[in-house]
Amino acid sequence: MKHLSYILIILFTCCSKNKVQEKTTEPTSNAKEEAIAIPNWYAEARCFLDGPTGAFDDLAVKDPSIVYSGGRYHLFYTGRDKGTGGLWRMGYANATSIAGLKTAGRTFMSALNAGSYFCAPQVFWFPVKGKWFIIYQSGLGASFATSTDVGNPALWTANRAMGFTDGIDFWCIADGSYVYCFYSAQDGSRTIKRRRTTISNFPYNWEAPTVVATSTFEAPHVYRNKADGKYYMIVEDINRYQELWTAASLGGTWTKVSEQWAVRSRLTFLSEVWTDQVSHVEAIRSGNDDKMEIDNIDRCQLLIQGVPNGNYGDYGNIPYDLGIIRNYQ
Repeated sequence: MKHLSYILIILFTCCSKNKVQEKTTEPTSNAKEEAIAIPNWYAEARCFLDGPTGAFDDLAVKDPSIVYSGGRYHLFYTGRDKGTGGLWRMGYANATSIAGLKTAGRTFMSALNAGSYFCAPQVFWFPVKGKWFIIYQSGLGASFATSTDVGNPALWTANRAMGFTDGIDFWCIADGSYVYCFYSAQDGSRTIKRRRTTISNFPYNWEAPTVVATSTFEAPHVYRNKADGKYYMIVEDINRYQELWTAASLGGTWTKVSEQWAVRSRLTFLSEVWTDQVSHVEAIRSGNDDKMEIDNIDRCQLLIQGVPNGNYGDYGNIPYDLGIIRNYQ
């Protein structure tokens, strides 16, 4: 994270991780909350840690996006360095298992040629154009790059703009006719916005945005759940846990089904105790294309960024690592 203009929000929300901030939970007319059981979660050991001293990611690794292709897991993520001022820049690693990422080599995504700020990636295969896409945020706002080989970081095209700049944490998902982009508003409103374009026009020619969720925070991740055919949006609350929202269609009305769907108080650690936050998640998908499908939201794995609570000062100093949590034994 994030744009320079976003710093005020970051300072407001993240300067003290030990304080629980109050949140308005009264639903709006399009977000009436349904009562469902909060699942128990089981946290595995960390699978990806900060890089060696002097690397682009020697302070923190965060904002993960992961796909399985060609017998390997391909991880794209934001790296934060310890240098003066610190920079948010993208990295890549791969391994035959998620646990194997811990010892995998990592590559700075220099091919994107995006300067000192490019982060919060989402990766997927876009079959209509026969290319892999990375969607991310940069100084151009909503940004993208393409490649024909997800496993070769040197082949990605240079940074290009999608045509809008009013948010962060961009996330695209298609329904066969349209591609929708969900993202966090950058105006302090704590809302999630949605834009739409046709499959043929993607990644350009986006319609005007609409607000789909209120009284929330950032990093929306939207998936189609194969078990019931519904869409689910996992979105981060300001207190660093995950809410769960649902809709019958990507262009429909979104309803909150759980305020604290994935939260520290419901975590059981299977080995090391490594986080007090459930932050910026990516579900392990059943496929790797633009449909963003998962098998079952009630039996899923989340790759999360986490950290013990502490007085880290500026948000950029928080030493995030990555690990898997799951809502089944």
